[in-house]
Amino acid sequence: MSSLEASSSGSAALTAQRIEPDEHPEFSDSYNGLEESSEDNASEEEDGDEEEPALRYKRLGGNVQALFEKDTASTLLATERFLVLGTHWGNIVIVDFEGNEVKKWRAHSTTVNSVSVDLDNEYVASAGDDGRVVVHGLYNDDVSIINYSRPVKAVALDPYYNRRGSRRFVSGGTAGQLIMHEKKKWFGKSDTILFTSTGPIQIIRWQDNLIAWACDEGVQIYNTDCSARISQIARPEGSPRADLYSCRMHWRDERTLLIGWANFIQVVALKEPGSGSASGPLLYAEVSIMFRTDFIVCGLALHRDSFLVFSYGDHHIIGTMASDNSDQIPKESRQQRARDAQPPELRTINWNIEEVSSDVLPLEGFPLLQPNDYGLSIGQNAIEADTWFILSPKQLVAVRPRGLADHVQWLTERGDYRQALVDIESAFRGEGRWAIYRDQIKQTEYQEIGQEYARILMDDGDYVGTASLCARVLPRSNTPESVDIWESWVFAFAEANALHVIAPFIPTEDIQLSNTVYEMVLAFMLTSRIDEFRRLVLAWPPQLFNAYSVVLAVEDQLPKLEESVEDQLKLKHILAVLYDRLNQPSKSLRYHLELFTPGILERVQRENLFDAVRDKAELVLQYDDHVLSVQHDKESPLSLLLRCDAEGVQLLTDNTDAIPCASVVKQLVTVPEHLHVYLHALLTKEAHLGAPFADLQVELYAEYNPERLLNFLRLSAYYSFDKALEICEERNLVPEMVFILGRMGDNHRALMLIIDKLRDVPRAIEFAKEQNDPELWNDLVMYSRDKPEFIVGLLELGGTHTANPTVVIQNIPPELSIPGIRRALTNVLHDYHLQVELCVDCKHILDSDCEVLSDGLRQMQHQGIEVENEQLCLVCQLPLDNSTSDEINCAMAFWCGHIFHDKCILLPEVQRKTQIDSLLTVTSGCALSPSMEITKRSRRLIHNATDRRKRLTQAKLDRTMLIRQYGPVCPVCVEYDKKKIQQARSGWSPSERKDRDLSNSNNQDTPATNAEGFERTELPPIQALQI
Repeated sequence: MSSLEASSSGSAALTAQRIEPDEHPEFSDSYNGLEESSEDNASEEEDGDEEEPALRYKRLGGNVQALFEKDTASTLLATERFLVLGTHWGNIVIVDFEGNEVKKWRAHSTTVNSVSVDLDNEYVASAGDDGRVVVHGLYNDDVSIINYSRPVKAVALDPYYNRRGSRRFVSGGTAGQLIMHEKKKWFGKSDTILFTSTGPIQIIRWQDNLIAWACDEGVQIYNTDCSARISQIARPEGSPRADLYSCRMHWRDERTLLIGWANFIQVVALKEPGSGSASGPLLYAEVSIMFRTDFIVCGLALHRDSFLVFSYGDHHIIGTMASDNSDQIPKESRQQRARDAQPPELRTINWNIEEVSSDVLPLEGFPLLQPNDYGLSIGQNAIEADTWFILSPKQLVAVRPRGLADHVQWLTERGDYRQALVDIESAFRGEGRWAIYRDQIKQTEYQEIGQEYARILMDDGDYVGTASLCARVLPRSNTPESVDIWESWVFAFAEANALHVIAPFIPTEDIQLSNTVYEMVLAFMLTSRIDEFRRLVLAWPPQLFNAYSVVLAVEDQLPKLEESVEDQLKLKHILAVLYDRLNQPSKSLRYHLELFTPGILERVQRENLFDAVRDKAELVLQYDDHVLSVQHDKESPLSLLLRCDAEGVQLLTDNTDAIPCASVVKQLVTVPEHLHVYLHALLTKEAHLGAPFADLQVELYAEYNPERLLNFLRLSAYYSFDKALEICEERNLVPEMVFILGRMGDNHRALMLIIDKLRDVPRAIEFAKEQNDPELWNDLVMYSRDKPEFIVGLLELGGTHTANPTVVIQNIPPELSIPGIRRALTNVLHDYHLQVELCVDCKHILDSDCEVLSDGLRQMQHQGIEVENEQLCLVCQLPLDNSTSDEINCAMAFWCGHIFHDKCILLPEVQRKTQIDSLLTVTSGCALSPSMEITKRSRRLIHNATDRRKRLTQAKLDRTMLIRQYGPVCPVCVEYDKKKIQQARSGWSPSERKDRDLSNSNNQDTPATNAEGFERTELPPIQALQI
């Protein structure tokens, strides 16, 4: 058993706080006798900080006051639903928590000493000095009366009295016996003595299966489950007689019992025995805390982490307690001491045995009252009640912890609005000691307190604090009242020229103010704080203000900021955003391009805004320059190819239908370098689009990229030769001049430029090769005859392919010394022999290829072709074998794979040519040729195939001669060739068609060609097949 003892000198007693009459008017009637002492205390409080009360007191009114006028209270019990009051006249009164009488009956003829209620609040038991215990049903007529003949001081109902048929209760009194009364099933009712004491039973408390009572020996605990007394807590040593100061007990829970003996407080913990104990009680008691006080305990409870003690007297009365044990004190002395009694106090003591607070309660008639006349009751079934009830014979006071509303009121009355707001906000968040009372403060009350504090800050000039406070406390509901409140505060800041402070907190989503308010704020920011203006415009929803009005204001302000480039850029960004909101892409793109907004050109393509950039070609090219300078080294110049591949240039060149080239050139004419980039990109993509600007492009190439001019001159055919030559002559661009002169036909002058200006032999020879002009070669040879380097160059580079080495050598003056002539002549001879060897080798290769192809042709012609009787003739669409059993049909197959009846192919050809031959015979008067006779015979064979077998061989020979004589061709392939020729002719120009017709007429005797112009060899048909 462990105990903690603290004497009055060792306890840290804080300021004993009195209850002022103004704060609690219910005590004003009995407070007059203490005016002098209260004045002294008030003067002490003025010297130091005023401390806020911890508890709130309220005297119960209602008709209970009428009861106290005729009767006095003797005992009290609080439940979850009501209060049970016992009086000295033996009445039991049920009152609500406001003091209104609910029910009343006369249960005893004298003083009621104790009352008890079951958990269901169905039955009320009372014990009185008349020796009776009365159990009365609240909602029925069930009344049980048991008379013990001697005063009964305490009674306790079984918590489950209403639920159990045993109807148990325990009682005790001056007889010193603790008696359990219960209803037996077979034998009626019976009383069982659980304990006998040498003195009276003062108090009984029944919790679940545990019964605790107090007597002269101390506090006893009985377990109803095992029907045994499990523990005894002796009275503290040195405590006064038990009958002088009644014991106070309260079950905090099923395992914790609080005991107050005179000036001692004990906390008893019930624990289960260890695993080693095989038998014995299920629980044992241990005093976990015990300490001495300098006052008499009249009531005891636990509230959160502190003891709540209803006390009587102070250390002066403790000093006289020893003499109270003696019977030698005169009666007059006792009465005088009673008249000098101090009012009771409600003290709060923490677990460190330190007094936290003390409230003096000047209850009515306190000078004549003793400790046993007072009582403290809490909710019977509550572990940690929020309300306690203090009883005196003439008053009933409700004590509650000061809630958030009380705390806030106390702070606001003293002008501490800041702390009030902090505590309210903490409670709303569920933090701090006031969190459980957060429902006591409504949102409107919180807003009113906040606005009052904001006015104070505003008057003090603390605009920053006021703005942050408004953001916290002003309403956010979208109602006209909320809008009015917000607008009034915004205008207040405007009057104080501090709109920049409140601007970040102005609501934009949950609640929307009038457009005038938002535009007023933006106008103020535009002229004073550009950064904040930009932030607000981007952050606020577009519907809050008129974008067009803001645009006009910004455009008016923009010229005034010429000295501040940074601010101009910020306003341009705002204009770009606002024009986008106004759906004016043409204006917004201008500012986006000036600001080099990333991805703006992608947006142009994605949203098809080409018309919007039609007049912004220069800005597009500047955007490209900026992007390239960021991506690459700014110091090194950008290549033309890199600039042409930039996104902006590609945008302009890929969409020439929406962005005309002429419009772009007109815009870029003042920026030649950008114009050069654009025209070069246009040339690489669609050269014909840049044709109108070819002369301009020549000048641009000559100025910015001379190395690319020659290539342009070769590719383009749209520039003026004269103007291009003039430009090249101005800049002395000889290679380009040479090319232009060559295009103009002045080859001699061009050659002279190469020879005189460039003195480049390879170039001169290359130029002569390109022109393929014999006279030009003669000029080159004649010019080179007295120049050794040209002679050697002609021999080495010209060789046998271009210039005739013999002519060059013959024109060499005899006396001219030519270094390197030997090597050059050797190369010429070596080149000549090499060409001869190449020709011979090529001939061998051609002969070999012809032989291989000829062998392949022969093999192909010797191969057979599969023919089925069911196959159809491609002319008559009849089966190849459509004859009767005595007929013999013949078919003709071509190397292309097509098969026909011989009468469908051969007979028409024979008839056509036979008519021509007969016409010639009649005209000339000659006899029929052998071929004519064969032809007649063949006709018979063709039409009469049922001849005898001996004639079959002759028929085959005749058909062979007819095939060789008339050379029939496959009509399918002929028709296909005709269609191909027609398709080809449809794509020819008139001049080409005329040239081809002329060529065909000149080459009628040459082998036939197909539609593509390649030679097509007509293969003879395979011999006729007999089917």
